[in-house]
Amino acid sequence: MLRRAQMTSTPPANRSFFQQAWIRFKRHPLARLGAAVLLVFYLGALFADFLAPYPEEKSFRDFSFASPTQIFWRDENGRLTRPYVCASERRRNLETFKVEVITDCEKGRYPIYFFVQGEPYRFLGLIPADLRLMGGPWLLEDKAKLFLWGTDDFGRDIWGRIWFGGRISLTIGIFAVALALVIGIFMGSISGFYAGRPVTFSIGVLNPRFWAFVRSSRWSDHLLAFLGLALVAALLWGMFQGYERYIRPDLQRVSTLALGGLGLVLGLVVLGLLLYSLVWRSHLVRALLWLSAWIGIAWLLWITVWGFLQSSRGLEAIVAGLIGAALLGAIGYILLWPRIELDLDTIIMRTVEVLAAIPDLFLLIILSVLIPMEVPPAVRFVLVVTILSFVNWGGLARIIRSQVLQLREMEFAQAAQALGAGDARIIIRHVLPGTYTYLIVAVTLAIPGFILGESGLSFLGLGIQEPATSWGLMLSKAQATGITAFTERPWLLIPGVFILLAVLAYNFMGDGLRDALDPRTKV
Repeated sequence: MLRRAQMTSTPPANRSFFQQAWIRFKRHPLARLGAAVLLVFYLGALFADFLAPYPEEKSFRDFSFASPTQIFWRDENGRLTRPYVCASERRRNLETFKVEVITDCEKGRYPIYFFVQGEPYRFLGLIPADLRLMGGPWLLEDKAKLFLWGTDDFGRDIWGRIWFGGRISLTIGIFAVALALVIGIFMGSISGFYAGRPVTFSIGVLNPRFWAFVRSSRWSDHLLAFLGLALVAALLWGMFQGYERYIRPDLQRVSTLALGGLGLVLGLVVLGLLLYSLVWRSHLVRALLWLSAWIGIAWLLWITVWGFLQSSRGLEAIVAGLIGAALLGAIGYILLWPRIELDLDTIIMRTVEVLAAIPDLFLLIILSVLIPMEVPPAVRFVLVVTILSFVNWGGLARIIRSQVLQLREMEFAQAAQALGAGDARIIIRHVLPGTYTYLIVAVTLAIPGFILGESGLSFLGLGIQEPATSWGLMLSKAQATGITAFTERPWLLIPGVFILLAVLAYNFMGDGLRDALDPRTKV
């Protein structure tokens, strides 16, 4: 057996980089603990309907701020038995004049069963189900209550809402990081690869280089490009029809909107593949896109100038007409003759500096306040994700740019360029894989920041709104009750514990991945 183990084991010299990284990661106890905690949290959020004894929106107004339900393990004779709860009711204490939940076992004992039939729900918003982790027939008949961690101000079960809120608080970090990652990688790779190399933005139709540029593509490329445009139009039409039929009628549910977001991401991926593989190869179509962009700018400028002329008189109208005529003339000259080249590196990096100069918190507050209150909670969730992503992609783009600047000068990238590979192939197949180890660590360390950002916005009342829930919104209930949350209602602070554990787990796992993916570390 020892010989067999020696034969099946891989020698250290033959292990791949990721095999060695996995061995180093398993030797990091805090990283393994963080990964286990996150696995439990995400599984709990996924099966929140199964874990919660009540639906997310169900409330018991007579049991607002009720303490956790007492669970009994012994019968009246002191013998161990199946766990059960007793009938309870809300009464006012005549001595303290406080409303209290009184448990009276003489009115009924109700055993707690596991894996029982409960109120129906839809798993992932699609599959009908009614299986619950705990409960019993008495729960459906409302003979007794089961509040493992007490209730909030509306009498809603905090145990269940913790897992329902985890769907937003845990996934918003992943979605926001994914969107920021796509923007940061795209902008950073383009900025680094084309640094010092101006890119042609447009060529006038009367410029001899224009026709030379168009003739450099084959007729088959032009035909495939127009076929690709037809497929793009069909894809956009299908995505719009799917939104109108399946997503728009049920915008109140976060799960429905999440499925719509997944469909949007897949549609955009297919759209990008079509544009790159079919449309972008035709120089004629690229030239038509240039012309369309300039004509669209001219049309917007004409509408603006015409509206200003209709509402002004005298010197203002003359100045506006002269400025509009000069700009329209410049656009007409651009359409006809010059060749315009832009330094993408300068434009992208200056944009990053402008975003970095804006305080994140104040920008988020301003943008969140601008969102109308009548917007459904699910739509607000998507808007918060989008705002968080567009504010925080600049730092990632800067680091990706610095790495791409180094990798594009390596021998393998130069060899691919010498063999005639296109810029997109060099970036995707040869340059970006050198940044994967950093990206993995950056993602695990960035997600806690987005979780805290969403929790802070919801805590301030600018993020997720009722009837949806998140850990930050639940924690705001404790803040609203003041010091009594610490003295009389400590169960309201449980969402803060989950936020702390999630952030620590991500940080521990990120530290472990950083050490494991360090190529200088020996196994």
